[in-house]
This record gives sequence, C-alpha cells and structure tokens, in this order.
Amino acid sequence: MVGVGFGRPTRGMEARHYTQLPSELHTACDLRAPVAHVRGGGFLTREMVDATLDQWRGEHEMPSRVLIDLRDVAGYEAGCAALAHEFLRQSHGRRVQRIAFVATSSVLRTAAKLVAPQAHVHVRVFADAAAAHHWLAQ
Repeated sequence: MVGVGFGRPTRGMEARHYTQLPSELHTACDLRAPVAHVRGGGFLTREMVDATLDQWRGEHEMPSRVLIDLRDVAGYEAGCAALAHEFLRQSHGRRVQRIAFVATSSVLRTAAKLVAPQAHVHVRVFADAAAAHHWLAQ
C-alpha cells in the first residue's frame, strides 16, 4: 500500500510533506481576459491570498469567468476562507458570471463548496480541470 508520509511514490509523484512543497498563489493571465486563471501551490497563507485578491480590488471590470486551480495546494491558514468569501461577495455586480474551483483534495473541495452558496454568481467545484474548462466555456 502506498501512502502519503511514507516517502514512496503516490500516483507517479513522490509523496512529500506540505512544508516541502513550493508555496505560491498567482494570477496566470490578464485580468481583462474572458477567463482569469488563479493557480496555487503548497501551503497558502492569508497574506498570499490577500495579495492575489489585491489585483481585483478596485477593478470595476473583472473577467466574466474565473478558474481557481487548487490542485497543487496542500493546505491553507484559517483566515483564507474569510478572504475567499470576501472575493465571492465582491464579484457580484462586477462582470463575473462563473467561478470554477479545481481541487484534488477533498478538504479543499469541501471548503470551496462551503463558501459557494454565499456567492451571487455561479460557483462549481471540480476534481478535473477539463470539466471545469468545459463548464466555464458554456
């Protein structure tokens, strides 16, 4: 049996502790593009999420679709959920129509599902990036 924490490969990847993963969160395209991509990795801090959201604060014209890729995220600080809620609340009334979260972690998918009902835009959570892209394209 292969498992996380035993130092053996998991699904073709070397299993590593989250502190060994590079931590990053960035926007991967022009914010005025039809779909903005946000990609994270490692352990996310409140400061990282806040800095990423600063790119959208004060913008009246946000992208109509946002893909938030959390597949490489190993965990997050407690304050990150409140910032995600703020982002979802602020996206209402600005051009945003759909937000797709992609996460392989059941914890991250659950966290995204918990904040989704409070959004005034369409939010869905996916385990597969291709399915998320397909939904955003509709």
